[in-house]
Amino acid sequence: MKKALISAFAAAIAVASLIIAPSASAAEVGTQDIDCDTWYTKTSPNVGYAKCTGMLPWPLEGAQVKLTCIDPHGKQWLIYGPRKGNGKTSSAKCSTDTNVGILKVGVNRTRI
Repeated sequence: MKKALISAFAAAIAVASLIIAPSASAAEVGTQDIDCDTWYTKTSPNVGYAKCTGMLPWPLEGAQVKLTCIDPHGKQWLIYGPRKGNGKTSSAKCSTDTNVGILKVGVNRTRI
């Protein structure tokens, strides 16, 4: 009985150490440089894009394009594209109105 308890306790410690210790591959990915590119089309309808590489695997980390839109009266608002994984492109447009343009293109990265 005592041997069974000691064996069970040792097995529990071994499993707990695997859960707590990070894997080498996750640690290596976390130290890579993240590179994000943003761009937009200058013809109507203006579409903005963002693409990031070097992030953690999907769905742990993602990026979405962030557009600052502007109308002819100077009113500004934000539009976000869908969240995409490593190496995938997120896109969004401000409006189908030809008088609305893109003031600024950025990227919003999130990690869960």
